[in-house]
Amino acid sequence: MRGYRVLVTIEMLRGPKPSRASRDRIIRFLESLEEEPFQPGDYQELDESGRTLQIKIVGDMALTFWADHAVKEVKVVRMERADRE
Repeated sequence: MRGYRVLVTIEMLRGPKPSRASRDRIIRFLESLEEEPFQPGDYQELDESGRTLQIKIVGDMALTFWADHAVKEVKVVRMERADRE
C-alpha cells in the first residue's frame, strides 16, 4: 500500500520556530502521518468550510492538519506554540 504524502503550507513555515528537540519530534510525527493518516489529534476544530481539523501537540508546538483521503495527502496548515495553560 502506498503511503500518503504530507504537505505543509508556506504559512506554517513562516510561523514560530520550534526548539531543536521539538523539531526532531515534529519530523517523526509528520513521517508517521505518511503511514497512519487516520491518527486523531489531541484536539479538533472546524475550519470555515466545516472540515474537521486535527490539532496535535508535539513538543512545544501545536500542529493543525487534515487528511485528504481522496488524493492520499495529509495537509499541515498551521504550527503555533502550544498553550499549556
